[in-house]
Amino acid sequence: MNSRRPFLVAFLLTAAVWAGVAVPWALTDRGPAPAATPGPGASAGPNIAAEGRSRAAGRQALGMAWSSTWSATVPEGSAVPDAALGAGRCAELFTWATERSAVPRGTATAAFTLTAPENRGLVVRSLRVVKGRKLPPPKGTDVECLGAVDRGVPQSMESWGRLSLDRPRDLKVSRAVGPGATVGGLIETRTTDCSCQWWIEVEVWEGAKKRTIRIDDAGAPFTLAPPVAGIGAPAQGGALKYGTPDVALAREDSPGDAPSEAPSVSASRLLAGNGQEMWMVADREVPEVGRLTANLDVPGAVCQRVERRLVADGALPAGRAAYAVSIADPSAREDLERVVDVSLKVKKTVREGPPPQGYGCYPAQWGLQTNDKQTEASVRLSRDTPHLPVLTGEPVQLFRETEDEPATGTVFVTVEAWDPDDAEYHFTLDVTVEDASGKRTHHTVDDAGRPFVLASRPDGMAPRHEKYAYYENGHKVG
Repeated sequence: MNSRRPFLVAFLLTAAVWAGVAVPWALTDRGPAPAATPGPGASAGPNIAAEGRSRAAGRQALGMAWSSTWSATVPEGSAVPDAALGAGRCAELFTWATERSAVPRGTATAAFTLTAPENRGLVVRSLRVVKGRKLPPPKGTDVECLGAVDRGVPQSMESWGRLSLDRPRDLKVSRAVGPGATVGGLIETRTTDCSCQWWIEVEVWEGAKKRTIRIDDAGAPFTLAPPVAGIGAPAQGGALKYGTPDVALAREDSPGDAPSEAPSVSASRLLAGNGQEMWMVADREVPEVGRLTANLDVPGAVCQRVERRLVADGALPAGRAAYAVSIADPSAREDLERVVDVSLKVKKTVREGPPPQGYGCYPAQWGLQTNDKQTEASVRLSRDTPHLPVLTGEPVQLFRETEDEPATGTVFVTVEAWDPDDAEYHFTLDVTVEDASGKRTHHTVDDAGRPFVLASRPDGMAPRHEKYAYYENGHKVG
């Protein structure tokens, strides 16, 4: 075998993981000098590693877990487009913001790979974050993602730990990498008061030789600034644990420092779970769905990935959808029971233009399986119901997971739309919350600034009627 083939395989593997974003860095026997910051509009050119040395690549990542919150400040003069805001749009918001040199606030995650020389392995012994030059505090539009999980990062890449720019320390690790092999990971860096550049230095042993490898953002230092007040209300993060999509938000003017003690309410659509079918309509064909369904022999995984892709592309749920209505009350201490009323304000419209593309994805043993089983109420939309009561006097018990977090509770409702025509139902939720003293608060709840939308679907429609229908048992219909 050609002795260079393992080197080429490792290099191509690294390039594939980072899709051309990550750039290898040349190494020195000693710690590398800080790289100069590229000027406006400049790009960091390739810096090919010396023959026989380890290589590293890195980039910013959105988040590490469904409970993560990512926030950043986009420089002044950039208005966030509507297509990058709302449920299921975190990937679009992250891409849009990072392309405009947004500065992360409070916490930043870096994803990286390390590739051993082709003729010998390496052992990783420690990592540390290095503070670069100070930066002026960023000004502009604050953006935020609740439920920030970077789905462009392979699940095999584990978290290597959390580090702080305020209290630098070496993170001791022990990772052995074979000749020509690649290992990847995630590092989370935090600060409370530093507005500055930073990068990662990794200490490795190549045989008997100790080296320092620098990991940065494709040739430029990472950036980080102190945290800002959260954009989302406390209730908006409450439903993430139940399978709701991430939420992308923006704010042009920063509020005061004092958080509100008033109750907040949010609503989010639940995504399909294991063994549940999915129905959606789109204004156009979404080619990415075909690639996701290329291998349908993975029951319980394909439909969820298809739905997330369609949501991010702006497709609408059809026929039936379940929603989590979350209540958060920072002031609740002893009295943790609430009474909730929920009703819908509905507006029906008829789609213009050609019929939409219908998508259906069904478990291997298909039946009507939805997340209705956990709902307190189910309502059906029709043309003559502009105001539709859903729940009246529903008791809700609030829970406090930690002392520092507001007490929260969640109720679940299902909304149906079975019509023979091309109808769409746009609706908001009117929610009233009453505590034990009789104090009532009223809330109008929407989908991150826009109404919820549910498309109609002919009653009794079967998979064979879908424009694009997929079974999770290895074959496609339609």
